[in-house]
Amino acid sequence: MKQNNENNYVRVSYNNFMTTRNRQFGNELTNFQRIPTRSASQFICSKPLLKMEEETMPPELVNPYVGDIFEYLCVNQHKFMCQTPFYMNLQLDITNQMRSILIDWLVDVHLKFKLQPETLYLTINLIDRYLSKNTIMRNKLQLVGIASLFISSKFEEIYAPELKDFVHVCDNAYTKEEILEMESKILLTVQFNLTYTSPLKFLERQIQGAQLCDKINYASRMILELSLLDIKCLKFSSSLLATTSILLAINLLRSPQVLPSSLHYIEDQEVLRECLSEFLPVISLLKSFNMTAIRRKYQLEKFNKIADMILSILPNQQ
Repeated sequence: MKQNNENNYVRVSYNNFMTTRNRQFGNELTNFQRIPTRSASQFICSKPLLKMEEETMPPELVNPYVGDIFEYLCVNQHKFMCQTPFYMNLQLDITNQMRSILIDWLVDVHLKFKLQPETLYLTINLIDRYLSKNTIMRNKLQLVGIASLFISSKFEEIYAPELKDFVHVCDNAYTKEEILEMESKILLTVQFNLTYTSPLKFLERQIQGAQLCDKINYASRMILELSLLDIKCLKFSSSLLATTSILLAINLLRSPQVLPSSLHYIEDQEVLRECLSEFLPVISLLKSFNMTAIRRKYQLEKFNKIADMILSILPNQQ
């Protein structure tokens, strides 16, 4: 798909969505190149218990409710997770690669619409929760994705795009009626439960509490978004995904600003090691030829071109 301009880039019919040269299915998600970096055990923080903001921030800047808020997030993070992280084994006509390509396209649409970051995470959550309970044909996968983005926009945004905008961005592959019908199906499947505690909430809290620099902030966000492409990451909690993203960002950038032990998490160390082991190959997706949306997004000036910085660190694929 040639990028003639920003509008044409995100508009894509189902046929182009599934067959265009830049979005071919392949072994991109299975033939990862591992990053030569420190072992997972070297990421483990020395303080396995939750350490709240008041330990690192001046008293005048501490929100008196931060402890209660963080505890609430920790308790509820499992509530509306996808309960069947390996649901793709039950699907007959779609694959993990198709899911990844859908998410890559949604990142483009999300950026084009200038939506809030939380909207993207809720969108992916709705897609996975719906697909874990419903089998669909591949010609309906993009419909599930755009309907999920439609729902998330209305829930998270002050000024959500209109329905006609969602029809347009799909290149009229689906009608307004089809999107509204799928919206109803998704909402019924998730029982109208949209208050998902995303990893972004934990990421923002940890970055604020540890007072991390912009480079670590943007690198962590980029790594966290890359994890959305890999269905294996669904088995990990939101707080663990956030912590792992920050630890990897610090490791890749060799940042002297903050030590991993200053981060905030409440995860079991063995689980953290497992998550780190799964996460290391995820960074290789930044070099993917098939899924480029996150790379292009974080090559923008407003993200300090952090993708280019990380790409310069990663080894060339053989």
